[in-house]
Amino acid sequence: MLPATVTHMSKTLIIAEKPSVAREIAKVLGLRPSRADGHIADGDTMVTWAIGHLVNIAEPEEQDPAWAGRWSMKQLPMIPLRFKLGILPGTQKQFSIVKGLIGRDDVSEIINATDAGREGELIFRRIAVMAGCAKPVKRLWANDMTEQGLKKALAKTVPDEQKRNLGLAAFARAEADWLIGMNFSRLFTLKDHSLITVGRVQTPVLKLIVDRRREIEQFTPKDYWTIEAVLAKNEDTFKAIWHAPPEYTQTRIDSEDEASAVFDVCTGKDGKVESVKSASRQQKPPLPFDLTTLQREANSRHGFSAKDTLTIAQALYEQKKVITYPRTDSRYLTRELFKEALGHLRATYKVFPEISAAAADRIKNGKHRFECVNDKKVSDHHAIIPTAKPASKDALSGDEWKIYEMVARRFCAAFMPPAKFSASTIWAVIEEHKFKATGKVFKDRGWLEAEPWRTAADNPLPSLRKGSEVKALDLSSKKHQTKPPAHFTDASLLAAMETAGKLVDDEELREAMKERGLGTPATRAQIIETLLSRKYIEKEKKKLIASDLGCHAVDLIESFLPHLVSPQMTGDWEKRLKDIEQGEDTYPAFMQDIRTSVQNGVQLVRNHRAFDENGFPLPPPGQKPANPKAAPSRATQAASRRYDRDGFPIGDAPPKGNGQQQTPGTTGSSAASAPHPQGLSTGSANTSSQVNGSTPPLDRDGFPRDAKAVKKPSGEPLGVCPLCGKEVFEQPKAFDCSGRDDDSCTLRIKKSLFGGKVREAMARDLLSTGRTYKRARFVSKAGKKFNAFLKLDDKGKVDLLFE
Repeated sequence: MLPATVTHMSKTLIIAEKPSVAREIAKVLGLRPSRADGHIADGDTMVTWAIGHLVNIAEPEEQDPAWAGRWSMKQLPMIPLRFKLGILPGTQKQFSIVKGLIGRDDVSEIINATDAGREGELIFRRIAVMAGCAKPVKRLWANDMTEQGLKKALAKTVPDEQKRNLGLAAFARAEADWLIGMNFSRLFTLKDHSLITVGRVQTPVLKLIVDRRREIEQFTPKDYWTIEAVLAKNEDTFKAIWHAPPEYTQTRIDSEDEASAVFDVCTGKDGKVESVKSASRQQKPPLPFDLTTLQREANSRHGFSAKDTLTIAQALYEQKKVITYPRTDSRYLTRELFKEALGHLRATYKVFPEISAAAADRIKNGKHRFECVNDKKVSDHHAIIPTAKPASKDALSGDEWKIYEMVARRFCAAFMPPAKFSASTIWAVIEEHKFKATGKVFKDRGWLEAEPWRTAADNPLPSLRKGSEVKALDLSSKKHQTKPPAHFTDASLLAAMETAGKLVDDEELREAMKERGLGTPATRAQIIETLLSRKYIEKEKKKLIASDLGCHAVDLIESFLPHLVSPQMTGDWEKRLKDIEQGEDTYPAFMQDIRTSVQNGVQLVRNHRAFDENGFPLPPPGQKPANPKAAPSRATQAASRRYDRDGFPIGDAPPKGNGQQQTPGTTGSSAASAPHPQGLSTGSANTSSQVNGSTPPLDRDGFPRDAKAVKKPSGEPLGVCPLCGKEVFEQPKAFDCSGRDDDSCTLRIKKSLFGGKVREAMARDLLSTGRTYKRARFVSKAGKKFNAFLKLDDKGKVDLLFE
C-alpha cells in the first residue's frame, strides 16, 4: 500500500497516463474495481488517468483573434506573450473527471504516475495547470511495469520539485516546436503559394535525406582495379592483395595501364615473406540497448521500421511486462540495479539457458568489472533489459518474440567474456611489389555465442617466417567500380539522427554525441512517419528517399533561413533542452533565443522583395532559385544573414524577460498559460513587419509590393547586409553596403585588413555566415605571418578568429 503519510481523513489521487496503467497500479495497491466513471476508488486511494494528452497548446486563433481566418503575412510572427492551453477535442469528459477529482476537498495529495519521461511530465503538468492544481504532488518513476517494479516505484515516490526542471524542458520543447512550426510553416506556405510544413526536428532530418539523394544522383562511377594473388608455401595456400606505395594502405589502382604493368611484372614470379606479425586480440562485449540502437538493430535484422519497433517494445513493457521502459537514451545500468541482475538472468534462463548461465557465472565470480554498470551514465532511465518476469514464446506474437530475444540476448552478452582471437598479418614481396594477407583465428568466441549472427568465420594463415619463399600460383587483375553512398534506411537514418547528421562509426564517440542528437529516442520514429505522411520522403523496401516535394521544401527554406535545416544547429538546441533538465540552462533563456530566432527569421523572409515573372518569390541575392534536382550550391548552404554561436539570427531582439525560471500559471477562466518570461513582444503586425524602422508597402495578403526603383551601384551584389538587409556591392577599396549612400547604414569591409587581403569569396562568407570558411594569411605589426579566419560582429566590425 501507499506510505503511512496517507490517513483516513484524506485521500491520495494517482493520475496515470493511460487506463491500462491505472488498472495495473490499482491492482498492485489491492484496490477493488469500482463502477466510478473515469476512475477507480477504494478507501483512501483513487486512481484516474489521462488518455495520452488531454491538454495541448491552443490554436493560433485562440491565442489571439488577429491570427484567425485566412493566413496572411500581416499575422506573422505569431509569438504569444503567454501560451494559452486548450482541452483537446474528444477528451473534455475525461478532463472534467480528472479536474473534479483534483479539486475535491478530501484529496490532500496527488501522485503523478504518467510515463516516466519528458512527454509524460508534459501531459501531467498541462493537466495540473488547466485544473488549477495547488495541492502537493509526488512523482512515481517506474522503470518496469511488473508488480515488483510498481511496488518499488510506489514506495519511492519523489517530491515533484525533483522533476521541476524536466517539466520546464518539456514546456520549452513544446513551445519551441509550436513557434517554429506555426510561424515558418505559414511563412513559407505564403511565400511558395503551396503548403510547406516546417519543424524544428523534421526539417533538418529531411535535409539529411535530401542531401543523400543528391549525392547519389550526382555520383559518377569510376573504374578501378585491384591485383589479387594466391600464394603458396608447400601445400598451404592463402590470398593476398597488392598495396600501393609509399604508405601501403590503399589497394585501388585508378589506371588500367598501371594495373596491367603491375600484373605483367608479377606474373609467373615467386615472392618472399617480408614480415609476419601475429597478436592476440579481443572484442569486448556490447552495451545493452537503448531505444535508438534497438530500432537500428531491428531494422537491419528484421526489417522493422522505427515506429514498429517502438510499438512492439512498448507492448512488451506495458502489457507483457517482460522488458523495462523502452523510451530511454541510456545503455548503462546502475549499481543498485546490477545487484538484481541475477534475478533478471533467472528469467532469461528459461528460454536461453546456456548464455544466461555463462553471464550469471561471471557475475557470481565477483572478480570482473562490467562496462555497462555506470551510475554516472544513467539519468532518468537505465538501458532496456529483460524484467525478472520470465517470458514465454507462446505468449508473445512472432514480432514480439523477435524484439524480446534481441533484448534478452544483448543483456546476457553484456556480462559474458570478450571474444578472443589471434590476428595475423603477412607481407610478401614479388618483384618489389608488396602483397598483404590477413587472417583471424578465434580462440574463444565469448559473447558472440549470445549473438551468433555476428560471428566472423576463421581465416587461418599458414605458419611462415620472415624470408620464407612463396610461389604465386595465381595472379588476377580485377576491375571494379566505385559505388555511390547508400540511401538511408530506418537504421542508418536513426544513427545519423543520433549524432546530429555526423557519420560516426566509433561507438564511444557516438555515445558522447548523443546529447546533440536530432530529437529524442522517443520521438525519432514519429519524425520519420511524419515525413512519410507529408510525402516529403518515400519508402522503397527499406530505402528512405526524398521526394521532389521534399527537395523543393528544403531548397526553399534553406535559401532564406539555412539554420532551420541545419542538423548540427537543431542538435545543439536539443542539447540545451537536456541542459534545462539538468539545471545547467534555463527555460527563459532558451525560449528567448527561440522567440528572437522566429521574429528575425520572419522579418528577413517577409521583407525580401524579389519576385519572378510569375509572381513567385526569388531567393536572396547571390543565391540560385530552388530546384529539386539541382546540386546544393554553396549559396544555398549559407545564410543571407549572420547567426550567433548558437545559430540564432543576429538582429533586433524583443525586450528580454527577467531571466528567472517560472512555473506554470493560469490566465483567465477558460484557458491556461504555460510558464513564460514576461515583457516579450507579442508579434503584432505593426511592429513585427518593421526592420530598423523601415516598413515596405504590403498587399492585402501581406506580400511586399514592388517599391519605386532605386538606383544601385553597377555590378552584381555580393549579398545582403546583416545590419540593415540592403545589398552589398564591391567598390575599389572595400565591400560597401548600399545603405551607406543615404547614411542609413555604416557597413564597410575593407579589402586590406590585418596585413592581408580580403577577397570577394571571403566577403561573401562574412555576409552570409558571419565568418570565413577558409583561413587566410595575415601579417602582424611585428612582421610575423600567421593564418586565421575572419569574423563579423553584430556591429559590422571585422575581427580575427582563431580555432
